[in-house]
Amino acid sequence: MALKFRRVKKSFGFDKSKTEKYVVVPERATPVGFEYLCEQIALISGVNKGMVRATLFGLVSSMKTFIQQGHTVQVEGFGSFIPSFNAKSSLVEKDANAESIRKMKLRFVPCAELREMMERMRMDFNDKDSTNDTKESDSPSGGEDDRPVIE
Repeated sequence: MALKFRRVKKSFGFDKSKTEKYVVVPERATPVGFEYLCEQIALISGVNKGMVRATLFGLVSSMKTFIQQGHTVQVEGFGSFIPSFNAKSSLVEKDANAESIRKMKLRFVPCAELREMMERMRMDFNDKDSTNDTKESDSPSGGEDDRPVIE
């Protein structure tokens, strides 16, 4: 399997000249819905789908409880979920308070196995969905369509 990518031309907000530049972006497949995920887990694990659903709902509920308490939640074989936020800085100590918090975030750090999989992932250039400026293939596979099929 390979992750497909394409080339797009766009201007970046931080570039004051507004010059259009080329950048590669991943092809996004359709999101896998919760029901389909449960079906796949049931198929692979041999556990019935209802039990898979209940387990996943229990996992999320438990994660919410621990994250609200400020804990990092580690899920073996998956990764860590870390509560975090963006806050504006201040030269005055008393101004660094709850009101300075701009955005709450949940950071995800994948486990070593997932990071290694991402580092080894093959990339295929999809020239048919790229800019019209150049239609040459940038990868040895020639932009063939070998998208993964999930059964």
